[in-house]
Amino acid sequence: MCKCNAQSQQEMADAIYESFKAQDPANATPQLRAGIDEVIKFATLIGSVQLLMGILAAPRFREKVFPKAPNREAVLDLLDRYTAAISTANIAPDAPDLRTIEPTRQMRALLETWELSLDVPEPIVSVARAWLAAHETSEPPEGWDEWPGPEDMPQFEIPAQPSRDGP
Repeated sequence: MCKCNAQSQQEMADAIYESFKAQDPANATPQLRAGIDEVIKFATLIGSVQLLMGILAAPRFREKVFPKAPNREAVLDLLDRYTAAISTANIAPDAPDLRTIEPTRQMRALLETWELSLDVPEPIVSVARAWLAAHETSEPPEGWDEWPGPEDMPQFEIPAQPSRDGP
Protein backbone atom coordinates (compact mmCIF):
# COMPACT_ATOMS: atom_id res chain seq x y z
CA MET A 1 0.00 0.00 0.00
CA CYS A 2 1.24 3.47 -0.87
CA LYS A 3 2.66 5.57 1.93
CA CYS A 4 1.74 8.47 -0.34
CA ASN A 5 4.67 10.69 0.40
CA ALA A 6 6.52 12.23 -2.53
CA GLN A 7 9.29 9.62 -2.51
CA SER A 8 6.95 6.61 -2.48
CA GLN A 9 4.76 8.19 -5.18
CA GLN A 10 7.89 8.69 -7.30
CA GLU A 11 8.99 5.08 -6.73
CA MET A 12 5.55 3.80 -7.72
CA ALA A 13 5.49 5.96 -10.85
CA ASP A 14 9.00 4.76 -11.78
CA ALA A 15 7.97 1.12 -11.42
CA ILE A 16 4.81 1.55 -13.51
CA TYR A 17 6.65 3.50 -16.21
CA GLU A 18 9.46 0.95 -16.38
CA SER A 19 6.89 -1.82 -16.74
CA PHE A 20 5.26 -0.02 -19.68
CA LYS A 21 8.68 0.71 -21.16
CA ALA A 22 9.70 -2.96 -20.97
CA GLN A 23 6.52 -4.03 -22.77
CA ASP A 24 6.33 -1.27 -25.37
CA PRO A 25 9.44 0.95 -25.54
CA ALA A 26 8.11 3.00 -28.48
CA ASN A 27 5.19 4.28 -26.43
CA ALA A 28 7.15 4.97 -23.24
CA THR A 29 7.06 8.72 -23.76
CA PRO A 30 7.46 11.66 -21.39
CA GLN A 31 3.72 12.24 -21.82
CA LEU A 32 3.02 8.72 -20.58
CA ARG A 33 5.28 9.32 -17.59
CA ALA A 34 3.51 12.60 -16.79
CA GLY A 35 0.14 10.84 -17.06
CA ILE A 36 1.26 8.14 -14.64
CA ASP A 37 2.37 10.82 -12.17
CA GLU A 38 -1.00 12.56 -12.39
CA VAL A 39 -2.97 9.34 -11.91
CA ILE A 40 -0.96 8.49 -8.80
CA LYS A 41 -1.48 11.99 -7.37
CA PHE A 42 -5.21 11.78 -8.12
CA ALA A 43 -5.57 8.34 -6.53
CA THR A 44 -3.60 9.49 -3.48
CA LEU A 45 -5.87 12.50 -3.11
CA ILE A 46 -9.02 10.35 -3.26
CA GLY A 47 -7.56 7.85 -0.81
CA SER A 48 -6.54 10.59 1.61
CA VAL A 49 -10.03 12.11 1.65
CA GLN A 50 -11.66 8.70 2.00
CA LEU A 51 -9.36 7.97 4.96
CA LEU A 52 -10.19 11.34 6.54
CA MET A 53 -13.92 10.65 6.20
CA GLY A 54 -13.49 7.19 7.71
CA ILE A 55 -11.61 8.67 10.65
CA LEU A 56 -14.29 11.31 11.21
CA ALA A 57 -17.09 8.72 10.82
CA ALA A 58 -15.70 6.11 13.21
CA PRO A 59 -14.77 7.11 16.78
CA ARG A 60 -12.82 3.93 17.58
CA PHE A 61 -10.78 4.27 14.39
CA ARG A 62 -10.20 7.96 15.15
CA GLU A 63 -8.84 7.14 18.62
CA LYS A 64 -6.43 4.65 17.06
CA VAL A 65 -4.95 6.92 14.38
CA PHE A 66 -5.05 10.44 15.77
CA PRO A 67 -2.68 11.10 18.64
CA LYS A 68 -3.85 14.71 18.33
CA ALA A 69 -6.21 16.71 16.17
CA PRO A 70 -4.92 17.41 12.63
CA ASN A 71 -3.94 20.84 11.32
CA ARG A 72 -7.12 22.67 10.22
CA GLU A 73 -5.52 24.46 7.27
CA ALA A 74 -4.04 21.20 5.98
CA VAL A 75 -7.41 19.44 6.19
CA LEU A 76 -9.23 22.34 4.49
CA ASP A 77 -6.55 22.40 1.79
CA LEU A 78 -7.00 18.65 1.27
CA LEU A 79 -10.77 19.10 0.85
CA ASP A 80 -10.29 22.07 -1.51
CA ARG A 81 -7.85 20.13 -3.69
CA TYR A 82 -10.22 17.17 -3.74
CA THR A 83 -13.22 19.28 -4.75
CA ALA A 84 -11.25 21.01 -7.50
CA ALA A 85 -9.82 17.74 -8.82
CA ILE A 86 -13.12 15.85 -8.84
CA SER A 87 -15.01 18.82 -10.31
CA THR A 88 -12.63 19.02 -13.27
CA ALA A 89 -11.80 15.33 -13.75
CA ASN A 90 -12.82 13.54 -16.89
CA ILE A 91 -14.81 10.81 -15.16
CA ALA A 92 -18.12 9.11 -15.91
CA PRO A 93 -21.18 11.21 -15.01
CA ASP A 94 -22.44 8.48 -12.65
CA ALA A 95 -19.08 7.99 -10.88
CA PRO A 96 -19.34 7.84 -7.09
CA ASP A 97 -16.66 10.53 -6.81
CA LEU A 98 -19.02 13.10 -8.35
CA ARG A 99 -21.63 12.34 -5.68
CA THR A 100 -19.10 13.28 -3.01
CA ILE A 101 -18.68 16.89 -4.09
CA GLU A 102 -21.62 18.23 -2.06
CA PRO A 103 -20.76 16.29 1.13
CA THR A 104 -17.15 17.48 0.73
CA ARG A 105 -18.33 21.09 0.56
CA GLN A 106 -20.57 20.54 3.60
CA MET A 107 -17.66 19.02 5.50
CA ARG A 108 -15.41 21.92 4.63
CA ALA A 109 -17.99 24.41 5.93
CA LEU A 110 -18.34 22.47 9.18
CA LEU A 111 -14.58 22.18 9.67
CA GLU A 112 -14.05 25.91 9.12
CA THR A 113 -15.84 26.72 12.37
CA TRP A 114 -14.95 23.67 14.47
CA GLU A 115 -12.05 23.82 16.88
CA LEU A 116 -10.47 20.57 15.76
CA SER A 117 -10.20 18.05 18.55
CA LEU A 118 -10.61 14.33 19.01
CA ASP A 119 -14.21 14.90 20.14
CA VAL A 120 -16.02 15.17 16.81
CA PRO A 121 -19.48 16.80 16.80
CA GLU A 122 -22.41 14.78 15.45
CA PRO A 123 -22.98 16.95 12.33
CA ILE A 124 -19.40 16.27 11.21
CA VAL A 125 -19.78 12.55 11.89
CA SER A 126 -23.06 12.52 9.89
CA VAL A 127 -21.55 14.32 6.90
CA ALA A 128 -18.50 12.01 6.95
CA ARG A 129 -20.83 9.01 6.89
CA ALA A 130 -22.89 10.59 4.09
CA TRP A 131 -19.68 11.15 2.11
CA LEU A 132 -18.70 7.50 2.57
CA ALA A 133 -22.18 6.36 1.48
CA ALA A 134 -22.02 8.61 -1.60
CA HIS A 135 -18.63 7.11 -2.43
CA GLU A 136 -20.19 3.65 -2.12
CA THR A 137 -18.15 2.75 0.94
CA SER A 138 -20.27 0.24 2.83
CA GLU A 139 -20.89 0.67 6.52
CA PRO A 140 -18.95 -1.99 8.44
CA PRO A 141 -21.01 -4.89 9.85
CA GLU A 142 -20.43 -3.66 13.40
CA GLY A 143 -21.51 -0.12 12.48
CA TRP A 144 -19.41 3.03 12.30
CA ASP A 145 -19.55 3.61 16.06
CA GLU A 146 -17.90 0.26 16.82
CA TRP A 147 -15.62 -0.08 13.79
CA PRO A 148 -11.96 -0.13 14.89
CA GLY A 149 -10.67 0.65 11.40
CA PRO A 150 -9.25 -1.56 8.67
CA GLU A 151 -7.22 -4.61 9.62
CA ASP A 152 -4.37 -3.41 7.42
CA MET A 153 -4.02 0.24 8.30
CA PRO A 154 -3.80 2.38 5.15
CA GLN A 155 -0.61 4.35 4.87
CA PHE A 156 -2.23 7.47 3.47
CA GLU A 157 -1.26 10.45 5.53
CA ILE A 158 -3.40 13.43 6.48
CA PRO A 159 -1.00 16.27 5.74
CA ALA A 160 0.48 18.21 8.63
CA GLN A 161 0.61 21.36 6.48
CA PRO A 162 -1.30 22.58 3.41
CA SER A 163 -0.02 21.33 0.06
CA ARG A 164 2.02 23.54 -2.19
CA ASP A 165 1.67 21.44 -5.32
CA GLY A 166 -0.94 19.74 -7.51
CA PRO A 167 -3.77 17.40 -6.53
